[in-house]
Amino acid sequence: MITVVGGANIDVIGTADETLRERDSNPGRVIVAPGGVGRNMAERFVALGHDVRLIAALGDDAHGRLLQDDCARLNIDLRHARFVPGGRTPAYLCINGPDGDLRLAVNDMAICAALTPEFLGAQLRAMNDSALCVLDANISAEALVFLAEHVRAPLAADPVSVAKAGRLAPALHKLSLIKPNVPEAERLTGLSAQRAGEPALAKALLGMGVARVFLSLGARGVYYLDEYGGDALPCYPGPVVDTTGCGDAFLAAAASAMLHGADTRTCAKHGLAAAALNAAKRPADLHAITKIIDDGGIT
Repeated sequence: MITVVGGANIDVIGTADETLRERDSNPGRVIVAPGGVGRNMAERFVALGHDVRLIAALGDDAHGRLLQDDCARLNIDLRHARFVPGGRTPAYLCINGPDGDLRLAVNDMAICAALTPEFLGAQLRAMNDSALCVLDANISAEALVFLAEHVRAPLAADPVSVAKAGRLAPALHKLSLIKPNVPEAERLTGLSAQRAGEPALAKALLGMGVARVFLSLGARGVYYLDEYGGDALPCYPGPVVDTTGCGDAFLAAAASAMLHGADTRTCAKHGLAAAALNAAKRPADLHAITKIIDDGGIT
């Protein structure tokens, strides 16, 4: 069993047909779908064959009911989630360019504050019975510190955004795995990638106690590092429909490979393959991931 603690929300994703024009209405496609870093990772873990419970905060509104129905369909266990009467279920609004890459986003995740140390303390038995506990920084710094101090299962984490990444700083020494992008790693380490270099960011995180670092380089791939060394790996080639959720897919696949005993380089390859499938909006089970690794990309 894998336990994910973090955000579940409704995504409203707009992708422009042509170059975005500010202060104007841009023709394109708008999709409304279940999302959230925690919920997305839970879905990816299920696709990889794991039993998953999700500890998230939801309101008793229409969006909350939609997310409950979605998790039931996916067999994601919500029995330890927090349901807040009168609360507003989280939402994420983003605008993508015609290449499917993010240009701007707004998130409304205030209800995640309901995942307090007191509430999470009542869920410790479930988390400690897990093979892995995955955290996202949508929850408060106090909650993250509490979990780092009390959860005995291995911990993995996603910083979510630059604004929220700093919440993870006091918990870094307890993490088996982290997947920041470059700006998030700069926020956590206080270093500049331009001056120090991207490998130095990963090395700094390793020095702060993280066992395995997967530094996302965006379209350039990932730089991985553990105590035995590191290297940069490029993205697997394939069509890009929408990059929303690629980081979540990467972390789930890399962490799943870690649980199966893979070395860090192999974990990175699994993550990159899952991200490529997510960008192409194709299912990302273990067979599909292995095929991309063997073929060198999406054919």
